[in-house]
Amino acid sequence: MSAVTWFRRRPKTTATVAVDLDVARRAAEAVNRGDVDEANRIVNATTDPQAHAFEAFRFIEVES
Repeated sequence: MSAVTWFRRRPKTTATVAVDLDVARRAAEAVNRGDVDEANRIVNATTDPQAHAFEAFRFIEVES
């Protein structure tokens, strides 16, 4: 008979980061005008630069 495990360890939950959409938009606007250094400065000034940079992709215009 196999042992039944009634109690399991749950993975630790990670805190979700609230992304400031205004910051993401400003970073995207900087990228759209070609100022990548400014976009880096904008997102690096936040508590989670990766999350803000990822969110900025929603607002970056794509050239056809």
